[in-house]
Amino acid sequence: MNGLSANKENGRLLWLDFGRAAGMFIVLLVHAGAGPAVVRYYGGMFYMPIFFVAAGYVYRRRDGEFLGSFLRKKASRLLLPYFGTSAFLWTFFCAKDAELKWSSLFGILFSRNQMYQVGFAGENPVLLDILNAPLWFLTALFAVYLWYEIAERSGRKQLLLALGLLFSILWHYGTEILLPWSLDAVPYFACFFYAGERLREWELTRRRLWILPLLLVFVVGARINGSVNLSCGDYGVSMLLYLAVGTSGSYLIFAAGASVERYCEPVARLISLIGQETLTILCFHMFLFMFIRAGVALLGLSELLTDVLLVAGSMIMLTAAGRAWRAWKKGRA
Repeated sequence: MNGLSANKENGRLLWLDFGRAAGMFIVLLVHAGAGPAVVRYYGGMFYMPIFFVAAGYVYRRRDGEFLGSFLRKKASRLLLPYFGTSAFLWTFFCAKDAELKWSSLFGILFSRNQMYQVGFAGENPVLLDILNAPLWFLTALFAVYLWYEIAERSGRKQLLLALGLLFSILWHYGTEILLPWSLDAVPYFACFFYAGERLREWELTRRRLWILPLLLVFVVGARINGSVNLSCGDYGVSMLLYLAVGTSGSYLIFAAGASVERYCEPVARLISLIGQETLTILCFHMFLFMFIRAGVALLGLSELLTDVLLVAGSMIMLTAAGRAWRAWKKGRA
């Protein structure tokens, strides 16, 4: 690929990191309850799919690489931060509340915010209850990598992906039970992953002709489908419609990133710094929110300033922390 797709900063695609940064910005807005409701609504349509699409875009299968070797790399990238962050939060809140939180430990192992879908008539307690709710995504993405790699190696990838999607749909509409590690939804998420591969082949970020149709699909589809919550198995009106909405929204954000890179590259480079540290932001933003809210309460700051500190402040601080950690690791290597 040429043009923007070959313009990299330290081996990274600026417009792809722009998309990750945009997704994480919406995550912070939603979790802080900040910003206009319309931004959170439409942003909520792409803020999780965009990370699966981005992962699919950069996915490459290396010929001759053993499955175990592939999974070890992904476990180091995803499961180590998941269990490391979870262990830190569990230890912190056990010490803070002076009790062993066994139910929270079960939630960590189950890696799902709830055990049943939204709207379940019976008791449906929150399982990820120690400010670790966003971490479900890490185990889900690891499972997506596993499923996708198996499909890729089978030689019948599209067939397996289609059968997997059918399984996710039948499971969702046939039972209210959510499986650990998002296993019921993993084949569904793999379709966003597949959309990332197609994005690489179609080079849509350089084809403006697609913008208006994608925008139409996104806006109209989002209005029809309604809000979603993937961590709790809530896909809105239709799982298939949300596939179109989440994919089109992700494509549009990446196209916007490509435009920023084309016409204002310094801004794209700056925003890409956030996109490179989304793992750190994902893992610790709710923990940091707790301290920011405590400080705000003591100082009596306005709601607007509180929102700015929660969203922009945590994004800046955690991006800086992530880059410092990256530099420290590089210095030790």
